[in-house]
Amino acid sequence: ATSCLGSEDLSCSVCHCLKRWWREKPTQECPVCNRRSRSPPRNLVLKNLCESFLEESDQRAPETLCSLHSEKLKLFCLDHQQPVCVVCRDSEKHTDHRFKPIDEAAEDLKKELQKSLKPLKEKLKVLEQVKGNCDQTAEHMKVQVQHTERQIQDQFKKLRQFLEEEEEARISALREEEEQKSGVMKEKMEALRLQTKKGLTMCPFL
Repeated sequence: ATSCLGSEDLSCSVCHCLKRWWREKPTQECPVCNRRSRSPPRNLVLKNLCESFLEESDQRAPETLCSLHSEKLKLFCLDHQQPVCVVCRDSEKHTDHRFKPIDEAAEDLKKELQKSLKPLKEKLKVLEQVKGNCDQTAEHMKVQVQHTERQIQDQFKKLRQFLEEEEEARISALREEEEQKSGVMKEKMEALRLQTKKGLTMCPFL
């Protein structure tokens, strides 16, 4: 029902009159009942009609016309691979050419496109599988590297700890050996001192 309506049928002369009336007055009052209002009351029937009209206008695609003859492009020239009108078909330019209804030609082209896309889709699927395998391998390598890195760090940590303990043990043993040798040397020197002293005491010339 709304398809026969034009945009001029969906404009309200009362609303336009009311807006002009309000622009000239300091207060927004109804010219009939004098009731104040911030905006005109909504006419839901008119609102729904306007929305339906706008929706149909958006959905209604303009038909493509022939740029030469302004006729509808109902045919498709198989030789020139282009849409044409009935006047083009009968013109000298398209003499002895083959034609198809444009809907049928569009369906054929769609099938050809789908046929040509099939191997591309298969290649894309294979590439996605290869990419998935590569990603999985890369992730596995990353985990392996992290694991090996932790192992190396642990081994060097243990090695450093062992070397530190070995260093402390050897230094401690060296100091202990030094103390022992120093003690033995002191004992020998003390014995030599006593022996010398004893020898001097027994000497009749002193």
